[in-house]
Amino acid sequence: MLINRYKLCFYTFFVIFWIACCWGFVADELLPPLHKLNTVRALFVDVTLVGLGLFCISTRRDIVVLVSFLVLSLFSSIILNHESWGIYLNGFRDFVGILLVVPVLRYFFTCSHAEDFRRSFDKALTVWLVLQAVCITWQFIRYGAGDMGGGTMGEGASGMTSMMIYIVSFYLIAPRWDSSNYMQSLRKNKFYILLLYPTFLNETKISFLLFILYFLLLVKFDRKLVLKFFYIIPIGIVAFIGLFYAYISATGQDPEKFVSSEMYEEYLYGLDIDEIVDIGQKVQDGLIEVDPTEVWQMDVPRFAKLALIIPILSNEPGGLLFGTGIGQFKGWITGRVTPFAKEYEWILIGSRPTIFVTLVQLGLVGIGWLVWFLWQITFSGKALRPLGRQLRLLLAFSFLMIMIYNDSLREPVVCAVMFGVLLAVRYFPAPESKPDGHNG
Repeated sequence: MLINRYKLCFYTFFVIFWIACCWGFVADELLPPLHKLNTVRALFVDVTLVGLGLFCISTRRDIVVLVSFLVLSLFSSIILNHESWGIYLNGFRDFVGILLVVPVLRYFFTCSHAEDFRRSFDKALTVWLVLQAVCITWQFIRYGAGDMGGGTMGEGASGMTSMMIYIVSFYLIAPRWDSSNYMQSLRKNKFYILLLYPTFLNETKISFLLFILYFLLLVKFDRKLVLKFFYIIPIGIVAFIGLFYAYISATGQDPEKFVSSEMYEEYLYGLDIDEIVDIGQKVQDGLIEVDPTEVWQMDVPRFAKLALIIPILSNEPGGLLFGTGIGQFKGWITGRVTPFAKEYEWILIGSRPTIFVTLVQLGLVGIGWLVWFLWQITFSGKALRPLGRQLRLLLAFSFLMIMIYNDSLREPVVCAVMFGVLLAVRYFPAPESKPDGHNG
């Protein structure tokens, strides 16, 4: 009996999608013993995605992406930095979402069942969006605003979840949006717009920027735009102020600190970089012992990380051009970390922008490779889905924020949502294709 290729890929994809999406919340709130299996779960998702991706890959573009990464990472890791194959393969898992989610989704959007998959994908994202509202509300009631408000992905996923909520809501609104009647469209799509509210319950500051951009991109840019802004801008200001004070009330913060440059300087760079360096150096030299359970208290601010890592990388075999090899952010649980990671743990832990993670492992060449990949996946082909160009701009802004804000592209489920939306924009309506075939 022949196995239906589409059904095999379809069910495999959605099984790992929902496991990756919901494991965190289930383990945090319902079945805490599941946390003991976190490593097993992550390994299962990664290995299954690798198999599925290699099974589905066929277009020259996706092959070029994979081969170019393999050449770069092998040169940096094995040849320059003499990593073991075990460290390399473990580090490769951080990139399986970037490398192999696109081939899987491209297969779905170009095969003979493309329209069926698109409907299933849209339904899955609708369910996902509702679940975030339920889970984040629960987390807010129980823990207050903070990192615990990660929705279905659980603790620590607040930033990436908030970003995906805006993308998914905009994506689902797009086919239903009438650009000629802004206010009427707002009323007709209030369900999806109301589902944005959880982003103000988890202390994610980037939500304010995404909120503004979300509603600006729904505006039709034409000669009547100036007249529209006479009523859109006041309504937007009122809504923004209302949400801002709701956020302040929910998080119990002092509103005056949000107009203080000192807060942003401390948040992104740190008020005393010399002290940060001194503490980090003492940790590195063993003069200060850090309790592993409190290691997050050593979190170096995001931009300070970039400033401090440059002279460190300059002394490594790969240098600033090729970095220290992949795998520097893996192995903390098992204790199988690289010598570089052991020595510089004080700067590698905590909040990590993608640009920092990439620079450490693959250097400036790696950053160039990642920018090229994100640019071509975002802007290649025509934007055929309604509001497709606006969706692309929203995703481009989100990728920019990820580069300087967090390392969420290490999570396959984030890649599945963001890249899935981008491919849905390109392959809409479903193209004519050969059975189970590809159209590039």
